[in-house]
Amino acid sequence: MKQIILWALLILPWMSLFLLKMDTVRRYMPVALFMTIIHTLAYQAAYHYGWWKEAGSSLFGWDKVVPIPWVYGAYLVIVIWVFHFTFGKFWVYLTVNILLDGVFMYVVYPIWQRIGLVSSESTLPTIAIVAMMIGFAIIIYVYQLWQDEVFKQPKAKHIND
Repeated sequence: MKQIILWALLILPWMSLFLLKMDTVRRYMPVALFMTIIHTLAYQAAYHYGWWKEAGSSLFGWDKVVPIPWVYGAYLVIVIWVFHFTFGKFWVYLTVNILLDGVFMYVVYPIWQRIGLVSSESTLPTIAIVAMMIGFAIIIYVYQLWQDEVFKQPKAKHIND
């Protein structure tokens, strides 16, 4: 059963992207990939410094440090959906992120612990992890602002200008 849940966390979110316009996916994929890099580095740091362990969320056997189904599946796609609905409205974006991060860490994660998807080994308080996630959310919002500016289409010049 655990393997089915892990595979679903990896595959089903990607399928939801078919509900979005390709331009939307193309616009927000870089920020989602950037967040994936940040998350991968955070999991590497957590492993190195002993902040937490994700024993139990391994799908392939070699993914003992970073939970592939969550970081490269569900979370990556959630970033795209959150940006789709909230980008350009920072306070809405921040509120949604605080709510999602809080619900994940205080509701979803304990359920996953009970069914053995994740371990309960952590040296950081839950609020510190939520704060880290919110910090990451702010970083990627700034990144998306920059990304939009860099790839903004230049306005066509009129002959009379």
